[in-house]
Amino acid sequence: MSHSKTTEWGSRIGFILAGAGSAIGLGAIWKFPFWAGTYGGSAFIIPYIFFTFTIGVALVMAELAIGRAGRGSAVSAMKRLGGPAFAVMGGIGVLTSYIILSYYSVVGGWCVKYLFDALGGNLVTSDPKLLADNFGALVADPAANISWHLIFLTLSCGVVAMGVVAGIERISKYLLPMLFVLMLLITGRSLTLDGAMQGIDFLFNFSFNKLTLESVMNAMGLTFFSLSLGCTILVTYGLYLKDSTDIPSSAGWISYLAIQTGILAGLMIMPAVFAMGQDPKAGPGLVFITIPLVFSQIPFGAAFAALFYVCLLVAALTSAISLVEVVVAYLCHEWHLSRKRASLLIYITIFLLGSASALSFGPWSGWTVGGKILFDLLDYVCTNIMMPAGGLAIAILAGWIARDKFRAQISQVRKYPEGVLRFLTFAVRYLAPVMVLLVLISGL
Repeated sequence: MSHSKTTEWGSRIGFILAGAGSAIGLGAIWKFPFWAGTYGGSAFIIPYIFFTFTIGVALVMAELAIGRAGRGSAVSAMKRLGGPAFAVMGGIGVLTSYIILSYYSVVGGWCVKYLFDALGGNLVTSDPKLLADNFGALVADPAANISWHLIFLTLSCGVVAMGVVAGIERISKYLLPMLFVLMLLITGRSLTLDGAMQGIDFLFNFSFNKLTLESVMNAMGLTFFSLSLGCTILVTYGLYLKDSTDIPSSAGWISYLAIQTGILAGLMIMPAVFAMGQDPKAGPGLVFITIPLVFSQIPFGAAFAALFYVCLLVAALTSAISLVEVVVAYLCHEWHLSRKRASLLIYITIFLLGSASALSFGPWSGWTVGGKILFDLLDYVCTNIMMPAGGLAIAILAGWIARDKFRAQISQVRKYPEGVLRFLTFAVRYLAPVMVLLVLISGL
């Protein structure tokens, strides 16, 4: 077989940073701050942290345990532990990552374009209409949209083609620490602006009357999606885990870094947005329209804008790399392709599918399904149907079908108290399926 089964992460910290990178994506930059403020500040953040450090951590452990116990792609690992039916679910997980990558790469291309503009001093302006028009022109221009998509895809597939240790782990060791340092720098500047405390209140003010079923459901949903559960990324990363790596502590660190990034993103963005009197509910437009407007109104704004778009590109790239690796591992193990050939195949086919998503903003915008252009349709299907289905399969496999192997993987390095093992088993068996079903129903 061309893909060595003995491939392992070079170090525990390298794996943790790669795993955290898979969870730290573009959504953490704009989704967490907006949702936290909209759903009651701390009334949202506290349940989110609770769900992440209980059910979320348990599911991260389940994916890693399945990957290490199965020692194969998501398809092979789930088949070895659960039989042919779970091979199908593993295949759905791989397909989910593949489809997400196709439209995610388009957004990653926007990040590259805005970074180039920021470095060239052509981005920061105090004219909101000009910023909105520039963004609209970018997404509607087929040649530009596809070209930037290709550049981002080249970066993502190039890293994966270099290998697990030489590519994914090495780039994660550089990019993740750099991301946190840059976020801290921007946060420091954001917090010193006049009126910044309004943004802090928006994020962290606790209001009991906002602690509603809706806010709790959204906190649960963000836990699921912020950890990249359901698209077999961590099953694939578990394949490369050394037998000496402690899964529970690694899962805890990955979850902690995901939470920390969301909170840092909130502190980085919201104080500045409120200080400049801008709309905190702009969603994706927050980072491509509102943020340049904010930076235009502060000293050294162009420099901070460049730093911000470096952060955005790093977040996009680390997530995209993990999506590529899921499909590469599948092609190497199931189709017996070399890593470079698998990466090239993904590069070509994702370029084509991603180009179709890019065109759906322009020439193909008239083609819709249920009122959704292709880009939005793919996002809806993956986020609301395929990822929850994958998460449910993981919970059933680890909690019921392969329960003993799951517990053995958890205790392989360190003997945890029986009470801890019982809680993790209970969380994966019962709590996780309930959470996934609620996320699925809520999304639909």
